[in-house]
Amino acid sequence: VHKWRAEEQAILVGTQAVLDDNPSLTTRDWQGKSPIRIVLDKGLKIPEGASIMDGNTQTIILTERKTENRKNISYEYLNFSKGISNQICDLLYRYKIQSVIIEGGAKTIQTFIDANLWDEARVFTGISIFNEGIKAPVLSAIITSEEKIKDDTLRIYKND
Repeated sequence: VHKWRAEEQAILVGTQAVLDDNPSLTTRDWQGKSPIRIVLDKGLKIPEGASIMDGNTQTIILTERKTENRKNISYEYLNFSKGISNQICDLLYRYKIQSVIIEGGAKTIQTFIDANLWDEARVFTGISIFNEGIKAPVLSAIITSEEKIKDDTLRIYKND
């Protein structure tokens, strides 16, 4: 995953992914430049102590609340009552970002799938069955490759 992050300009996650996992969204286990972190945080719920708020990597917080920018953290307005995927694409264009990994959560990923704004999906499937929790995004596309990695299977889907 860290190698893939180093190959892209940005990485996008939703608020819940940050609150649940406190990810750094960097390439800490791989040499290379960390991607710009883009976080959907409508109500600014992410705490100051979260890893993505460390100021070590350029971070863009998409929110409906007006907030002052600070070291390596920019706040951009997003109208969450409208289709956010197109607004995010406009923002990516303004920042000259041409490649982005959408790591989660499921709701954020599904928004881009539903808008048909994706090129490739890398889906890991394990042997465990979960009866509770958030369902994985729904994807109907062609599998272009499949690889076994330990007990998991990586399937790569392409959007036509």
